[in-house]
Amino acid sequence: MKLKGYRNVVKLTLIAMLTASVAAGCSQSNEKPGATAANNSQSTSDKPIEISWMVPQLTEENAYGQKLIEEKFTVKIKPYLIAYADYPQKQQITLGGGEIPDVMLVLDPVSLQKYASQGLLAEVPVDTIAENMPKYKEALDKDAPQGWYYSLSDGKNYGVTTFYPSGRFNAKAEWRTDLLAKAGIDKIPATIDEMTAAFEALKKIGVYGLSSGAPGNAWFALFKQIFPAYGTVPPQWMLKADVVVNGAIQPEAKEALTQLADWYQKGYIDPDFITGKEYREKFIAGKLAYYDYGGVLDLDETNESSMISLAKKTNPDAKIEFAPLPTGSGGQGDWAWGAAGNIIAFGKQLDKDPEKMKKVMEILEATTMSEEGFLELSLGKQGEHWDYKDAGQKQAGGIKLLAPHDNLDKRYGMGLGDGASFNPFTRQFAAEVADKWNPIIVEQSKQYNMPKVDLFGKPDVLPSAGKYWADLLKLKDETFMSIISGAKPVSYFDTFVKLWNEQGGEQLAKEANELYKQVNNK
Repeated sequence: MKLKGYRNVVKLTLIAMLTASVAAGCSQSNEKPGATAANNSQSTSDKPIEISWMVPQLTEENAYGQKLIEEKFTVKIKPYLIAYADYPQKQQITLGGGEIPDVMLVLDPVSLQKYASQGLLAEVPVDTIAENMPKYKEALDKDAPQGWYYSLSDGKNYGVTTFYPSGRFNAKAEWRTDLLAKAGIDKIPATIDEMTAAFEALKKIGVYGLSSGAPGNAWFALFKQIFPAYGTVPPQWMLKADVVVNGAIQPEAKEALTQLADWYQKGYIDPDFITGKEYREKFIAGKLAYYDYGGVLDLDETNESSMISLAKKTNPDAKIEFAPLPTGSGGQGDWAWGAAGNIIAFGKQLDKDPEKMKKVMEILEATTMSEEGFLELSLGKQGEHWDYKDAGQKQAGGIKLLAPHDNLDKRYGMGLGDGASFNPFTRQFAAEVADKWNPIIVEQSKQYNMPKVDLFGKPDVLPSAGKYWADLLKLKDETFMSIISGAKPVSYFDTFVKLWNEQGGEQLAKEANELYKQVNNK
C-alpha cells in the first residue's frame, strides 16, 4: 500500500470538487499568518464573535489556550468540556438532542457521513477553504491528500481535515529489557519465533509476554504488530493481485490468529487483552514485557511522566528499549494512519453565518501553519510551560516540558499541546511547522518505521460504510477475541468470512474496487 495511490485518489476528487478553486488553493500570502490574523480580527468588528467549540480533551473552564485564541482573534469561545474517552458518545447525545456546536471535531469519515445525511453540518466548499486557508490547503494537498475523502459525503465537502504528522510513522515496539535479562534472554526478539521463546522464559518468572490495546481498546489496535508479520492488516483495504480486499478476511489473518490462540493457551498473553484494561500501567509495573503502542517520548528520562521515568519509580533498574517490528512468514509492519487525521466540521447554522466560518478558518490557518501558532498553542510560555534542553542548541537539542506542566492530560485540559505536533483546539500542526521544532523526535520516529496505511487512508470512506461498517467492526472484534481466547476454535474463522461478506463486506469490497478502478483508469 503506497501513498502514490492517495495522490491518484485526490486527483479524481479534486476534479469533481474544485474546478476553478485549484488556482486559489495554490496561492501564497507574503504576510506572516499571525500578523494577517491579527489585522483581520481588528478589521471586522470590536465585538467578539461567539463560537461554540466541541473538541475532546479540553477540560478546564477558561483554559489557557482558550483565552489565548480569544484575545488574539477577537472571539468568545463557548467550549464543551469533554474527556477523550467520553467524546464519541457525548457528541452523538448532544447532536441527537438538537444542540449543534458551531465547530466540532468529527473523529472518522463514517460519522461525518451520518451527520451530513441528517442535515446537521454546513457544506464547506473547497474553494472557500482555498480562499481562506491557502497555505493549509496546499499542505494538505501535498502531505495528506487522502484527507479530502474524510470530509466528503454524497459528492459535497463538509469540513476541513486535520493534519496528523505522526501518522507518517508507526507506533514503536518496546521491550522491558530488564525483564528479558531477568528471564535469561540477552537479545531483543526480532522474529515471531524469538518472541515465542522469550514469552516462555518470561512465563517462568511470572511475567506475561504481551497484551494489546489503545485508548478504549480501539478496533484497529488488536495485536496490530502481529498481523502484519503474517502479511495482512485487519481491517484495512489492501491490494492483492491487483484486487482490493479487506485484510480482516484474508487467509493470512487466520494464520496470525492461530499463532495468537496458541500463545494465549500457553499463558503468554494477559487475559485482560480483551478490554485493554491497564495495558500501559501493567507494562510500567513490570507485569508485561512487550508493548506495541509506544512512542519516542516514552524513553525521555527528563520527563517525569514518561514511560521510562514512571517505570523507574517502581523499579530503579527498569530498562525500556525500542525494537524491530517482529518478522514472520509475511514480513513485518504496523498499522499507521497516514498524515491526515480527523475532520473539523461546522454546524448547519453556519450556512447562514459565513463570517463565523471564515473566522474559524482564519484561526486554523494562522495557528496550524505558523511557527508562532506552534509556540503559543503547543508549547506555551517558555520558562513556565517548557524550555530548551540545551539553550545553545535551541530546538536542535530538544524541548523539555516543565513541571507541573509536563503532565499531558493536564496540558490538554488547559488547552495546550504536547510540544510535538498536537494541540486540543486545532488538533495538529502542519508537518513543516512541527518538524522544525522536533528534529530529534522526527529522526527517532524514522527508526523501525514500516507503516502500513489503508489503501484509502481510512477504511470507512466508502459510500455504504455508514450502513455496514460499525457492525462489521463489531463482528471482527468479537470473532478475533473469541478465537484468540479459545472461546471459539480457529476453524470458526471460515464462518466469520462468510458472515462478513453477507453482512455488508461484499458490498463494501465492490465499492472499494470500483473506486480503485476509477482512480487508476482500469
